[in-house]
Order: sequence, then structure tokens, then C-alpha cells
Amino acid sequence: MTTKTMPQDQYDKIFKEITEFVDKYTDDNVDNHANDIITTFDTNYNRWFQIIPFMKDCKKYAEALMRYCTAIDKQPTYESLQKLSSYISEFENYDLSHHVYRKNLYYSLGITWHHLGKIYDKFAIEAFKKYIFYLLGLSSHTAYSPICYSFRKCTTYLYQSLALEQLNLSSPCTFNDPFDSPIISLLDKNDEIAMLIKSAYLDCVKISCFVSNVMQPFHKDGNIYGEIVRNKRKQEDNISEEFQNELMWAHYADYHRGICIKYHFPNSLTSLYSEPGTSVKYFRDVQYKDDLSVLTEKDSITIEDAFFAKSKAWKYENELRLILCDLNSTGLYDSIDIPNCIEAIYFGVNCANKDIKVIREIMKNRELIIKQERMVDNKREIVETKTPVSFYQMEFDSKKFGSLIAKKLQ
Repeated sequence: MTTKTMPQDQYDKIFKEITEFVDKYTDDNVDNHANDIITTFDTNYNRWFQIIPFMKDCKKYAEALMRYCTAIDKQPTYESLQKLSSYISEFENYDLSHHVYRKNLYYSLGITWHHLGKIYDKFAIEAFKKYIFYLLGLSSHTAYSPICYSFRKCTTYLYQSLALEQLNLSSPCTFNDPFDSPIISLLDKNDEIAMLIKSAYLDCVKISCFVSNVMQPFHKDGNIYGEIVRNKRKQEDNISEEFQNELMWAHYADYHRGICIKYHFPNSLTSLYSEPGTSVKYFRDVQYKDDLSVLTEKDSITIEDAFFAKSKAWKYENELRLILCDLNSTGLYDSIDIPNCIEAIYFGVNCANKDIKVIREIMKNRELIIKQERMVDNKREIVETKTPVSFYQMEFDSKKFGSLIAKKLQ
């Protein structure tokens, strides 16, 4: 009998060795057996590693590698950490190496690099970026095709993003609310590891913010096998459209001198399964909380609280966020390509004619393209729907003082 191409008796022998290794060396006795753990794992690495493609679950191998990582941390050297890094990297490339294992291994690797000395903290930050990458990958479950809005000032920066059909994203530390993305503020400034993780977050995590009066689809009562609720409004008593939000015009669109962009994103924009060399991208609604201080009472916080929690003072924004984790990203800003994703542009009440002219020239002949899978002649085909970008001029509603209406432009 064989397991794929490996003889079953050979597989069983190696698996037994790995299991005995894991059972023999526990967290309680690693300190006293660090040398034995390192020697045993190094000696058997090539044999043990070869059964990974044939395992139904890599849990035992991941646990053995974690024991090795813990042992290296007791007596780290540059050479041993280079070897450990290569072991983890090789394991990472197998589909069976679940995100939980990858996340935990890179977290431990980051700590071990730091323990070797501060001059190696650049390696620690790179490991922590991988930890964050898989942590976010574990938190992304569903791809959506949201319709949402963005209020913008008329700047050269805006013109460039429209011309290049790109979406701009920013590090949370650039946001106007100092309590936004609580993870950045809650990481202990007196803890060196926490500061390295913060640096990793600021490097690889970027966010773009939108307005959506409708919640993203969600499972009723939190049951992932239950009914999916769609098109539920965030505020049932608010029947206005997103582009009529006068506070957003005032706060984010330069006192009505800017524009509001209506996007219709394809679900292909979302990257849910975080394989090495890819990025994680997904949408999630912001949750508004009565008291953010409760987060300081927790030993750890969820990804939802880390990046999608804000004070109720901001509830008028009805915010939807796109979060991006890209291991190759550095600095405070990033951008991604979003061809043919703009459905309409609304010009503010006080938007200058010169800005309207420039934007309309940039967007001339642009189309929104929506791709949908449909049954055509009993075959599944991708059908494209193309719609020219629409333009609207915002005006004061003469019938209702204090309200805005959109007038379509030719």
C-alpha cells in the first residue's frame, strides 16, 4: 500500500518519528533539551520534510518545527536563524501548511530574531509582516462586489488616480482620528516586540475608506451555514443616498468644492486566500462602539477591533473599508489598479468649473464594466455589461431646505 507515491510503511515510520518527537519535547521541557531538539530536527529534516506532500494535515510537522523554533530561541545564532528561516519558508510553500501554522511560526521567528540582537530587527520586522499577512488571511472569508462612494478634494493627486484608474490606500497612522485603527495605539510603546509589530503593520497594511449605507452581506445570527442577509441598511431611519450626505461633503470633499465617486467593484478585487507572494484584500464594514476604552481591558483584540472599530461619533460616515496587506509595500501610501470600476461622479455644489472640465476630460469615453457569470445555451459564460460613466451636479433641494439633490449632466 502507498500514500500517493510514497510506500505506506515508509510514510508511517517517518510520521511516527515526528509524532514521538513532538510528544517527547513539550513547552515544559524545551529549556533543558534545546540542544537535543536542534540536533534531532536538523539530522532528520530532509527525511521528515519529504512526507509533507503526502500528509492529510501538516499539524504534527508544524508542531515539530515550532519545537525547533522554540529551541533555537534559547540559544540563537545568526547561522541557526538563517537555517530556521529557510525551514519555515520551505514549509510555507505547501498548500497543506495552514495559515494558523504559518502565522504562529512567523510570529515566533520574529521574536527569535529580536532576541538575537537589535541589529537583526529588520529580519524580525519582515517575519512579523508575514505573521500579519496570514493573520489577516485567516480573517477574510467572503468576496463581495460592493457599490460604495468616496468623497474627494479636487487635487492633482485625484486627477492622477482617475487618469491611471487606480485606488489610493493609506497607512492607518495617517488618518484624521487618532483612535482610528485601535491596534496602532494599543500596541505597548514600552514593549520592544510590540513596537516591531507596529512597524510591520505600518509597512504592509494600507486602508481605503468608503461610504456605504448598506451593510455587506452577512450570515444571520452569526451562523456561517445559515441564511445570508443582503441589502440591509445600516441606519433604517436614513433613506437618503450616500451622495446626499452633507457632512461627508463638508468634511472630506473640501466644503462641497470636491467630488463624490460612485464605485462598483468586482468581487475579483478581493484576494482572500493568502498564498506566498500574493496580497490579502477584502472589504468590511466599520463597527461603531459606544466606548473604545473596553478594548484596553482585553488581553488581545480581534482583527475587527484592530482595524474596523471606531467611536460612535463617526457613525454618520457609514464607513466601509478595503484593507490591503502587501508584503512588498513600504511607506505610508500605496495604490492598486481598478480599471472600469467607476459608475458615476457627483460634482459638489461649489465645485469649480475648471475642475469639472478637467475631470470630465479625464473620464471621457470611460465605461463601467460589470462581468457576470450566466447560463447561455446551457453553458456557463462570462457576460460583460458596459455602461458609460455618468456625471451629476449636486444642487440645493429647493423643495426641502437643508437637503441636496443630484442633477444628471449631459
